[in-house]
Amino acid sequence: MVDSNLEKLKKALHNRECTIKQQSKVMEITFKNEEDAEWFENICSSRKGESVLSCMMSMKPPGKNQFKFIFNITDIGRFIEIME
Repeated sequence: MVDSNLEKLKKALHNRECTIKQQSKVMEITFKNEEDAEWFENICSSRKGESVLSCMMSMKPPGKNQFKFIFNITDIGRFIEIME
C-alpha cells in the first residue's frame, strides 16, 4: 500500500480508537472499544459482495480489552471510501 493510502485510511478512522499495522497487502486493525469493533465488523459484513477485503479474521485476545481484525486488501481505494 502506498504511504498516502495508509494516511488516508488513518484519516478515515481518526474518530475510532484503533491502531493500524500493514504488511504488503495484509492489514491488521486493532480497536480498543467494542462499539468501534462492532461498527467495523458490521460495515465489512454488509459489503461482502464488493470484494475490497478477503480472508478477514477477527479475534479478541483473552484477558485483553482489544478487538483485532486481520485481512487481505484487494482494493485499498474502495476500502478507504467505505470507511469514510
